Amino acid sequence: MLKNKVKDNFVSYLLIFPASFFLILFIFSPIMYSIILSLQRYRLGFKNREFIGFKNYATLFNSPDFWDSLKITAVYTIFVVVISILLGLLLSILIFQRKKTGMIWQITFFLPVAATMAAMAIVWRFILDDNFGFLNNLLRFLGFAGMDWLRDTNTALGVVIMINIWANAGYAMVFFIAGLLNIPDELYQAAALDGSNRFQNFRYISWPLLSPSTLFITVIMTVRALTSFDTIKVMTNGGPTKSTQILSLLLYQEAFQFFNIGYASSIAVVYFILVLFLAIAQMKFDSRVYYQ
Repeated sequence: MLKNKVKDNFVSYLLIFPASFFLILFIFSPIMYSIILSLQRYRLGFKNREFIGFKNYATLFNSPDFWDSLKITAVYTIFVVVISILLGLLLSILIFQRKKTGMIWQITFFLPVAATMAAMAIVWRFILDDNFGFLNNLLRFLGFAGMDWLRDTNTALGVVIMINIWANAGYAMVFFIAGLLNIPDELYQAAALDGSNRFQNFRYISWPLLSPSTLFITVIMTVRALTSFDTIKVMTNGGPTKSTQILSLLLYQEAFQFFNIGYASSIAVVYFILVLFLAIAQMKFDSRVYYQ
């Protein structure tokens, strides 16, 4: 009996070993190494390393750039996540009702998700260019004054947010459509017999049963927004006057422009804790999710 149990345990551990090995190698090991680096004074290209404890964290929390980037990241994340989810939900409802052309519309709105955002950011830079951009030329043709959208502190962050909403709404749309497909038609038929209209169907049937999809999308979209980098790097590089400098870009600049690896690692650790905390907080809403 004991021999069979040991054999079963050995086989189980053997089966999960490959996945566990790669998780440790590519996820947990870099996290631990980042924590170790964050406790050192280390510049890329130099052999000398000095253990300084939590001085990098003290410098980070006393840095105005960090707190400004944190505020910009919060504003950016809230707008991108909330509007992308609402727009994705609206698109899913409209497309779900179109049985014949629904697939074509899904492909159309999902294309920005499938495209490389760095390449799309370059295209958007040309569209928004002050001198020869399509948008400004269109505004001038209509009698309005053009704007330097990406170099104006009043518009740069808003433009970046709008572009990322455009890139993420299709992602949310696909998951909402999958959720709508899993709702039994019998529920809507029973509601129709009771005289329910479309709004009531959505309020009392669709929305509660979409809560698992909504929770999943919220977690994924939050992580995607917090880890955004390529669009802002290509379009504004954190400018003008650091008005679009989110935490991921600050981390990149400290690590690969100023080569301050120890300090950049402290930003990475704080960033990791922030993302983990938000994911756990969102999962606390699991008790309010309707799975049946």
